[in-house]
Amino acid sequence: MRIRATVATATAAALSAALAVAALAAPAAGADQDDSATTFSNIDVNHDWQDYTVGVDAATKRLIPISATVSDPAGVKSVSIELTHGEDPETADGFMNAPARCHKINEITSYCEALLTANPKVNLRSNALAGLWYLNFVATDGDGNVTRADGIDNVFFASVKRTTYMTQTDATPEPVKKGKNLTVKAQMTVASWETNKNVPLVGHQLLLQYRKGTSGPFKTLKKVKTDRNGWATATVQATADGAYRYTFEGTKLTMPAAGWTDYVDVK
Repeated sequence: MRIRATVATATAAALSAALAVAALAAPAAGADQDDSATTFSNIDVNHDWQDYTVGVDAATKRLIPISATVSDPAGVKSVSIELTHGEDPETADGFMNAPARCHKINEITSYCEALLTANPKVNLRSNALAGLWYLNFVATDGDGNVTRADGIDNVFFASVKRTTYMTQTDATPEPVKKGKNLTVKAQMTVASWETNKNVPLVGHQLLLQYRKGTSGPFKTLKKVKTDRNGWATATVQATADGAYRYTFEGTKLTMPAAGWTDYVDVK
């Protein structure tokens, strides 16, 4: 067996180690050998949803589908897929992996898909693991040669984020006289992988939006930060019948969310 590395974002040390292993495992001079590394194309993470973004709840595991078209002149024997929190798999502080199921397309090409499990009770027990995870493939061809591919084809990550939740937007008083003030509130919570509960989302910006009548686009009225209990509270002047809502655009670590609208009758 020979180990072959296809590396786009590997460190120099990791590359040197891979080449050293390959040299030790090389076949005798004159033996037939396939020197071409296995190739990977049509890579898809979580069905390409929002740039490979995956939201994980506080206490519920989440399956992450990852697939690729895999080719090698000697055929494809097996493929495994990894996600690591940290660019170098040797020093990563988070790890997920699973064997892929491969369906043969022709003698040299297979379609391979794996379901990796993100579990707050097993491999996501810290909120610090939210964010960028690197994608790695390990393939064995029909001759037993192994190719490791890290960060290939510029599709080398998944964004694993904490899910967020928002209560229904509540505008009071209702009904309200035209020109009078309305107080509009909503509460945000976020999944904590450490406590396996939803906790207040503190100090994050929400957009207070308004839509006149019952149809048409929403207009942003104010930007409001959540307090220590996750509440966003704003005061606006009632002008006409319409719906109010809060929305959260999300961050690099948290998913977006939107509250149900509250329709206000203005007298």
